[in-house]
Amino acid sequence: MDGANDASADSPSRANSLALRVASVSVLIPIVIAAAWWPWSTAILVGICIVLAIFEFAGIMRRGGYAPRLWVGLLISLTFCTAAALQPVTPFDLSGAIICLSIIGSLIYELIPGDRRSSLESWALTFAGAYYVGGLLSYFILLGQLNTPLHGGWLAFLRIPPGTSWILLALVVTWLQDTTAFFVGRLIGRHKMAPVLSPKKSWEGAAGGFVASALSAMLAVAVLGLPISYVAAALMGATAGVVGPLGDLVESLIKRQIGIKDSGQLIPGHGGILDRIDSLLFTAPVIYYLVLLTLRS
Repeated sequence: MDGANDASADSPSRANSLALRVASVSVLIPIVIAAAWWPWSTAILVGICIVLAIFEFAGIMRRGGYAPRLWVGLLISLTFCTAAALQPVTPFDLSGAIICLSIIGSLIYELIPGDRRSSLESWALTFAGAYYVGGLLSYFILLGQLNTPLHGGWLAFLRIPPGTSWILLALVVTWLQDTTAFFVGRLIGRHKMAPVLSPKKSWEGAAGGFVASALSAMLAVAVLGLPISYVAAALMGATAGVVGPLGDLVESLIKRQIGIKDSGQLIPGHGGILDRIDSLLFTAPVIYYLVLLTLRS
């Protein structure tokens, strides 16, 4: 999500870029919310995003002179997605089996005759990319499977499924953190947060995004009827307000290492799919485990 916390002066080109970003988001957000309404559509959308992101990740690595195994990475990533989708109908946790089998299978693949001078490097990047994208993004499927009854809310008349409400919580706190950080950074950002990795990010923008994330999580309790206290929601939002920007910076680190600005050009005004989901990759699993911890305490 490079471009958040932009503190530069307005210009016609920036205004056009912002308009393009808003137009893209206006199209994408309804699609994402609709897909989050049913577990199977959530799994399909997550699977599509995984495929696109793995292609981008492999492309980034190749531009840096590396050679990750694209199809092996895709298989591992989609296996995570499939395992998460099937978790409600299996008697045991599939994640351990996936980790074991993916390690064994990806290493065996490196035994295939060919140029083995970069085998370990390729294996490490393939494995890391698959877990980074497929492993983390699949938590949205697990969030959608949480079936704890809601306590009513302002939107109770819409009969939003419980799992959808948890997905919306993760999306809303992440999106509002990023959006608030962007505009606060543009208005009052003066102190650079990570000048080497992301020169446009400011501490002022990060602080604004942090507050927005905590407040939006509390608001979600009232709007969606989430069965948690306002204090618990604030803690979830605050945590997302920290790990979300870190996920953004991690992707910036990857791009800086390779020497590129965007992961791709798939989404007008936003870059690639990885540029859109970098923060979500971190917030989804964190919120999932915080929800489990809160509901069981």
